[in-house]
Amino acid sequence: MLRFASIDIGSNAIRMLFEQVYETDNGPVFKKLTLVRLPVRLGEDAFVHGEISKDKEEKMLHIAHSFKHLSEVFEIDGYLATATSAMRDSKNGIKIIDRIKNETGVKVKIIAGEEEAKILYESIFNTGKIEKDKSYMFIDVGGGSTEINFFVNGVRKKWKSFNIGTVRLKEGIQKESEWDRFDKWIKKNVDQFQPDFAVGTGGNINKLYKLCRLSDWENLERAMLKSKIKYLSQFKPKQLINKLDIKSDRADVIVPGGGIYLRAMEVAQISEMIVPKVGLPDGLIRRLYFSSKKN
Repeated sequence: MLRFASIDIGSNAIRMLFEQVYETDNGPVFKKLTLVRLPVRLGEDAFVHGEISKDKEEKMLHIAHSFKHLSEVFEIDGYLATATSAMRDSKNGIKIIDRIKNETGVKVKIIAGEEEAKILYESIFNTGKIEKDKSYMFIDVGGGSTEINFFVNGVRKKWKSFNIGTVRLKEGIQKESEWDRFDKWIKKNVDQFQPDFAVGTGGNINKLYKLCRLSDWENLERAMLKSKIKYLSQFKPKQLINKLDIKSDRADVIVPGGGIYLRAMEVAQISEMIVPKVGLPDGLIRRLYFSSKKN
């Protein structure tokens, strides 16, 4: 029995995940010990001002200390910690990562969007729910970037990261030229790979899926997604918090976030989406486990 942990330092929140792995005759079973989601919106600093503020830098340091202490409590066998779009775009990102390592011992790696997408695919593929003889378009939407991947017969064929994200949209700094790149690239690759389904990952699609009251692994239809986004767009963030019990740091980005998934599906003319409810923290732990088995 092994225990692993991960940190995902995203643009809209920071997540710490601790899991226990049971090895069975049918393969490993990953059981969540705890997931801590911390509403530290780094994207507000990174995308608007170009660097992380001192206040949020201090919060990140406290989180790293907490992660270290929790790792000792859970007696983990290893961890992976990554930072994505906001830290990639911050001119003081490397400096903060170095400070975290020096003061807490926690090693954080800033990863490219393409690597982020690869980790997510590995995680979803290892669920055993993705068919090898089908073609899929993976859509992962974050606060600062959106990753699109095309997989055919279990092989990743094309991938690209776009500077399109929920925090950029919320702050009104999303460049229209990036949308043009997004649309053209998807159309070109859909013509080539003809995806059967979309696969959506990220906190916003997970919440939208839950609001649609679908059962696990039941496909989300594009028309249903469009209808739910239209319904939510009637309300202000405060109303979404009170009426639908949506977290405050989700309420102001769920509609623009859903719009990114919907646009990708409409451009690709895909009618159904699989929502595995697996995120980057899960993928990091699975990568860590399989790496440990190889070694």
